[in-house]
Amino acid sequence: MSRKASSIINALRKITKYRPSQNIIAISLVIVAIFLFGGGIYNVVIRPESAIIQRTGISFFLRSIHEQLLGESIIIMMLYAMGVAGLILIYRSSRFRRNPGQASLLLRIGMVLLIMSFIIIEATLYLQKIGT
Repeated sequence: MSRKASSIINALRKITKYRPSQNIIAISLVIVAIFLFGGGIYNVVIRPESAIIQRTGISFFLRSIHEQLLGESIIIMMLYAMGVAGLILIYRSSRFRRNPGQASLLLRIGMVLLIMSFIIIEATLYLQKIGT
């Protein structure tokens, strides 16, 4: 076997043995889920406008429940990310059993982020899409 062929085989062995860390896999899956839940596929396929100009100003939200603008999708993805960050902080607060002050602070911040994202998403859905 030639030297070049053996180096290619060694490189292939290294590539097949590589295992990314669990944190990288988890972060990647969360990012993909946020992209999908936020309407990323719709944005890629339909290519909507980012915003529309109305008499009252610039709007990032359409009144239709079956359509969305790019700006709306990005805002919703950021709100989903805020909710996920809140869930992560709530989870991390359980690691500080010996320091109840820090655990309580992380728990409160996580709850605030989670509740804020939920309320804003629901208010947006009701006021902009369903309500009058």
